[in-house]
Amino acid sequence: MSRLICGFIVLLGIAFATGVEAQQKPDFTGTWVVVTPADSAGQEQFVRHTPTTLSTGHASEGDGHNASYKLDGSESRNELGSHGQVIVTISKAVWEGATLVITSSTTYSNGGKMDSKQIWSMDSEGRLVVEHTQTEAGQPTRSGTVVHTKKTT
Repeated sequence: MSRLICGFIVLLGIAFATGVEAQQKPDFTGTWVVVTPADSAGQEQFVRHTPTTLSTGHASEGDGHNASYKLDGSESRNELGSHGQVIVTISKAVWEGATLVITSSTTYSNGGKMDSKQIWSMDSEGRLVVEHTQTEAGQPTRSGTVVHTKKTT
């Protein structure tokens, strides 16, 4: 009987260790290339991920689009200049297991607002998967998934 109990305890330990490993937070650092959707394929996004911050960016007219998020759940403020206008986005990023969830509220200079949510994860093939949802006043909610592969040097 004690052998049975010891075996059961060992199996529980293995199951627990496997569960903990599966919940470890991924490191999103790298240059990522969009695979899908097809109309965005080939676009690159850089990500710098530290224990406290996630910074992202991609090329665009002017200075490009860059954002930085605190990973402790506190507010992050990002400003983007576009066609002489300033767009302000306030975001909160929190971990849910091995998934990073970023909720944002964007205010445009014309008074328009947009709420969005990004869910960042790594799939079993090591690809970065970002699910996103956007809601603007008076507009239907838009959502989609962008899959990236890591660029190798």
